[in-house]
Amino acid sequence: MSRLHLQLEDEGAPAFAGRVVEVLNSALAPDSPTSPREAATALDSLCSRDYAEHGTAGSFLWWFWDLVHDLARQVPYDGPEQDRLAAVIQALHELPPKTVSLGEDWGTGSSVQLWTNLPMFGNTYREKLDDDSRAPGEAQKKERHVNLQAYAARIAGLGLVPFEMYAIWALVDALEGTMTPIRGAPDEVNEDPAAVEDMSYKVHSAAAWAIHAGRLLYGRDEEVTGATAGPLWKLDKKEAVKLRRKFRGTDGLCPQRWQLWKQRFGVVRDAEGLDGKVRQEAGEAYAAMDRIEKGEGS
Repeated sequence: MSRLHLQLEDEGAPAFAGRVVEVLNSALAPDSPTSPREAATALDSLCSRDYAEHGTAGSFLWWFWDLVHDLARQVPYDGPEQDRLAAVIQALHELPPKTVSLGEDWGTGSSVQLWTNLPMFGNTYREKLDDDSRAPGEAQKKERHVNLQAYAARIAGLGLVPFEMYAIWALVDALEGTMTPIRGAPDEVNEDPAAVEDMSYKVHSAAAWAIHAGRLLYGRDEEVTGATAGPLWKLDKKEAVKLRRKFRGTDGLCPQRWQLWKQRFGVVRDAEGLDGKVRQEAGEAYAAMDRIEKGEGS
């Protein structure tokens, strides 16, 4: 297996971008002498120098996380480098807290604890989900999207960002079925996983969320702002009118929905017509959810 080498893709990247790439390439390398803490310290020093020059941290943090997310798209979703990247970000989070001003452009009185809550991480990640103009083709774009999701799942699983909404989106897309149009009749819910467009990519993403962040989703019953729902979670129109609600349970996270996702991973795992790697990862996600239910962690 060839060694991963992150590359700067944005010609308009800020001056510090090259050093970020250099630090992360060192930290992500197999048997690297650069520990996550050492990499985090090196990245923090870039911010400190920029802050000393400009007196604000908002622009640096925006460009920094925008760059890191871009680089994360280059890291294979199932490679050990994903875990090393997550370890570097956790090490950043664990650096001694210090208060910085984001600057007037980011809101009046916008002072934050640098790295403690990863300011700007979430804002920039949301933009990356919808845009990857640098991908060389459609297949690569889908692969890079999976890499980005797996990276976010790991960071969320470490408790560093509240990304439940993104977890739900991924699980819905892969597991909550599709609708088949029927001429002259109501559309029909299709439970066949093979009917899901781009099924393999979507299962890769959903499995990453279940494996790396499942313990944060389990056992909760609460609405999640921005949550979506597939046809297997929605009530049909007659039942919805009767029960005066749209969904089979909470519009977000709840034990019933957890069980639906787990059951659907089992369906994918056992579907003989699907790709072997997809079935394997669905099985791994099912097993991870089972361990979480038993209190054994992920």
